[in-house]
Amino acid sequence: MKSTFPQCGNLQRGVALLVALLVVALATVLIAGLLDRGGLAAARTRNALRAQQAQAYARGLENYAAEVLVRAQDQGLGYDAADSVWAIPLPPTPVPGGTIAAQMSDLNGRFNLNNLDPAYDTQGIWRGKFVLLLSALKLDPAIAGHVVAWMDATALATVDDQFYLAQPVPYRRAGRPFTHVSELRLVAGVDGDTYAALAPYVSALPEGTPINVNTAGVPVLMTLGANVTQEMAQAIWQQGGAHFSGVDQVQKAQPALAVIEHQECFDVRSSYFLARGLITLDGLPFEFDSLIERRSGPGGGIHVLQRNRGGD
Repeated sequence: MKSTFPQCGNLQRGVALLVALLVVALATVLIAGLLDRGGLAAARTRNALRAQQAQAYARGLENYAAEVLVRAQDQGLGYDAADSVWAIPLPPTPVPGGTIAAQMSDLNGRFNLNNLDPAYDTQGIWRGKFVLLLSALKLDPAIAGHVVAWMDATALATVDDQFYLAQPVPYRRAGRPFTHVSELRLVAGVDGDTYAALAPYVSALPEGTPINVNTAGVPVLMTLGANVTQEMAQAIWQQGGAHFSGVDQVQKAQPALAVIEHQECFDVRSSYFLARGLITLDGLPFEFDSLIERRSGPGGGIHVLQRNRGGD
């Protein structure tokens, strides 16, 4: 009678085949894992090297910005305008590994939030002008009070404290001046749309920084006085081509402006600039911002006060 069971040799060959298939599968998985890890390691190394290279280019752009600011000062015009030497952008320029570009903007042409610090002597004057800016942007004037309270270092408690503590991630108000404009996102009454509307027109600079009427935008120019309309501000702005040699010249150019309220809050010269470098290496974008101060007189020069990486 013929047996119906498989022969022992056939069974052994079947088991050997399965073992071989398992070994090949395991080897394939291990090799794929090693290749994946190697690819990730190579990508991390490349990104780290490119980041260091971009950092070096950013420092070079800072030096370039400093030279341009000194050159503009040496011209002796006595004022800064939107078409000054420092305002000319550096177009995308080829460098090893990619391109670099740069743009410098005048922060004196914006409203300095730190002028609202309750500890500052003329805070009340600047608060009135900030309300005018909020009105020009069609924003809630109550935001001025929230910003002032955010910086108040003397008050033990404010009406906004409960709002901050009730957030999903609770926090407390700063009790100090702003270090960066992006802090506005934390202030009560400032949502995403409000911040997007306000951010282009405000800065975070040392207290007492005046507004440059040559480089200020229309909403900021409307802080010249309560009677300044949008049409008057646009006439002063001159499509970004204002070249006033003194604040008193603004009234001559705009007769309808009877008086500039608190003229000491305005100037035609600038001391603070934002240098922005846009660097692309191997298709990877890097953005660097540098807050630069240009000091005049003895002991002056160019000073980098703050560095930030990444867009706001």
